[in-house]
Amino acid sequence: MNSTTPIASLEPQGDARSPVLLESVAMVFRLLDEMANARRPLGVTELATLIEEPKPRVYRHLASMRQLGIVEQDPTNDKYRLGAKLVVYGAASSEQFDLRALADPYLTRIRDATGQTALLSVATYDTALVVSSVESRANVCISVKPGNRVQPHCSAQGRTVLAFADEASQQRVFRRKLQRLTDRTLVDPADLAARLALIRARLWDDADGEVTPGVNALCCPILRDDNVILGTIGIVGPSAEILSPPTAGILEPIRQAAAELSARLNCSAYEAVPSAEAALSALPGTQ
Repeated sequence: MNSTTPIASLEPQGDARSPVLLESVAMVFRLLDEMANARRPLGVTELATLIEEPKPRVYRHLASMRQLGIVEQDPTNDKYRLGAKLVVYGAASSEQFDLRALADPYLTRIRDATGQTALLSVATYDTALVVSSVESRANVCISVKPGNRVQPHCSAQGRTVLAFADEASQQRVFRRKLQRLTDRTLVDPADLAARLALIRARLWDDADGEVTPGVNALCCPILRDDNVILGTIGIVGPSAEILSPPTAGILEPIRQAAAELSARLNCSAYEAVPSAEAALSALPGTQ
């Protein structure tokens, strides 16, 4: 659960101020993401299949990463796992990552407004990594531990990050066998593509009972300039209290926090989206 994965940077990307992304660097992080997501050692063949690259090329990258201590190889089966050095990097990045410090007051505000556990996640390649939470004050509360990297197809946080990922990353997820965790899990690629388009339009998503029966999560994206996603902010709790679709009273505090954080990061995307009440009133069956 406590895997270390690369997180989005607050530095400008994709313009004249930034260098071109090196293909070899991108591949290293793709390998790290797959190993983190698997939560178990993976062999060269598995990794090559997951990232759709030739085995010799994957092996060369893994060999270099092993020499640097970024990954370790199990001598009994030759499979690879995340290396101990990443623990050091993870601790340092947690201390230095500005988004968590920026969002902390908003998490408390969301918790107090909704009565539910508030969560902050950061974007990691094609899904989300939970980095901070403020738990509900209820006697029995539902929460998600920081360090949990969620599924990209059936979690609100993961789908929201995937909605703003590049097309190549989305297509790689579509081509996978999407795991059905409950009878409500979204597993059809066409349905997933439609959901991602909806998320980009309305700037929120929920996942009622898709990961765990009776549990819903609701979140909004945190965006910077050029609509680059940095993470998500939202809540998790009982489906009986976080309805799907959500009430305006539940959605608006989350939407407002995400809008304020995005505005502080030079993104005005929320200005073009209706208020929670207006957006929800336009849904079928709510007239």
